[in-house]
Amino acid sequence: MKTMRKPLPRISPRTRHYVEEVLDFGFHNTRSLDFCGRLEQGLAERFGRKFGILHANGTVTMQNALIAAGIGAGDEVIVPTFTVYMTGAAVLHANAIPVIADVDRKTWTLDPTDVRRKITSRTKGIIPVSICGLSPHYNQLLAIAREHNLVVIEDNAQCMLGKYQDKLVGAWGDFASFSFQSSKHMTCGEGGILLCDDEKLALRARKICSVGYSTLTAAPGSQTIPKEIRCRPDFARHDEFGWNFRMSELSAAFAYGEFERLEELVRMRQYAFQLFQEACEGCRWVVPQFIPDDCEHAAWTFSFRLDRDDLPWADFRKAFLERGGDGFYGAYLPLHREPVFRLLNDRVRAEPERYPQWAGLLPDYRKTSCPVWESLQPRIVMLKTNYFDPESAQRQAVALKKTLQSLE
Repeated sequence: MKTMRKPLPRISPRTRHYVEEVLDFGFHNTRSLDFCGRLEQGLAERFGRKFGILHANGTVTMQNALIAAGIGAGDEVIVPTFTVYMTGAAVLHANAIPVIADVDRKTWTLDPTDVRRKITSRTKGIIPVSICGLSPHYNQLLAIAREHNLVVIEDNAQCMLGKYQDKLVGAWGDFASFSFQSSKHMTCGEGGILLCDDEKLALRARKICSVGYSTLTAAPGSQTIPKEIRCRPDFARHDEFGWNFRMSELSAAFAYGEFERLEELVRMRQYAFQLFQEACEGCRWVVPQFIPDDCEHAAWTFSFRLDRDDLPWADFRKAFLERGGDGFYGAYLPLHREPVFRLLNDRVRAEPERYPQWAGLLPDYRKTSCPVWESLQPRIVMLKTNYFDPESAQRQAVALKKTLQSLE
């Protein structure tokens, strides 16, 4: 079992130092301390990828990956029903169509069998999600993608240093997206990175991320134009259609400090995860997310299903709070049941001329069926693992054990 002997600071001293360096240096248009470049190179190397492009958040990373891969209006992208809205939103932001597939009953990750069922002539991509910190079935998904010439974009917002078959999650797809949002393993409040190996794709993603500046390269830290070039009146700045998805130098400095202790941050979460696992041992009506032997869980949450018809989710949460628990989250609604998708169907149907990219093509999400996740989702418990003090995690494990015993 992983052990943790002392608490971690919520923000490391080196992180504070790096932020102060940027504040002392100031903000300039064409020069910096290159924390963006350092972080891009460091993360790319850590995950065995050739290129990294920082972004303002972990949603636009996926939007950019789709656009860089040539996916857009009329194209379909398969996403799992168990994920946050942003996975599907990234597809919509690229003017493409989210097709929502069911999950495996035991792992709750994207089900390759349902993916294959939902492929059409318009399918151009798949976004597998490492949900709760667990990798999906990449061998099967990549085989399907190769068979149908599909782009694979990993959504690893909840998975830092998780593994599939002894290979880090983040090293499998055409693109891999990570988030640095405040609940994630490594954070700077908001931010993200896109990793890939193909230099042409990386360059296109870089330009899309940074308003299409013509002089950009795929190299780490390439975000701005040198002063001696940009000052010229005949300089053509933009040769690609792009947005401003860039991460700030201040955010990059913060994230770089946290990156330097990434293993420690993940180990603390895995320690809490193991404590919760031990607390649940022997309880027949608690069914944790299944971890295959060839996977290493990144422990973003410790999640399980309540397998008792006589125990409502809300009653279990109340009992946990009464015994000193911090509370917990339920699982997100099945993606196709989020009200925004019904709203989108209604708007496209009412005003098709305003939504030509979706008119006549968008699935009726009211009729989408993902029976596995629809049956499991109301009973899922997701316990947070982001404790920075081992004693706090231990107290929560004790509270969980007492709760389970009280409800036997």
